[in-house]
Amino acid sequence: MSAARQGCPVRGRKLYPFLRSVDLAPVLDQGRVWTSGEFEGWHESQAVGLAASAGIPIGWSAKLINMLLKTRVYAGGEGDASLKAVIHPPVDNALVGEIRRRYPSRDAANAELRRLCDRGVPISGIASYDQYRDVIKGLRLVAARENCTLFEAESLWSAREADGEDSGHA
Repeated sequence: MSAARQGCPVRGRKLYPFLRSVDLAPVLDQGRVWTSGEFEGWHESQAVGLAASAGIPIGWSAKLINMLLKTRVYAGGEGDASLKAVIHPPVDNALVGEIRRRYPSRDAANAELRRLCDRGVPISGIASYDQYRDVIKGLRLVAARENCTLFEAESLWSAREADGEDSGHA
């Protein structure tokens, strides 16, 4: 939960009871194959519920759920293999900053991608799931250009660190 230290309104031990309210059982079911639409429905209900119970913005609740899924599904290999194609990356300023650098606004082909991804900064400003959904649409465009899964678009935030630059990622 160290990633939540950078601005999440609920921090530390106070956050854990709320995170336990996220229903991971369906996602971690090895026998359940997930479509994008099914996952999106599950994710929205969990993010809206977590935001309401913890009193945090939707952007933060989505990010916290995405960090849980990163650990359990992507790194831990839990759940059906179909999840790796549909889970969301944790959205943060460093990721959007790298997208801005990589896809400059001076190129008209980047206009829609930039408009959508820019709705994710700052994360605390994502006030509705529709706004969050727009950010994910933008990240899907990035993933298509990068030839990777939606979740793997997260790796862009570390591109500057690999080049010896500080990304500001928490």
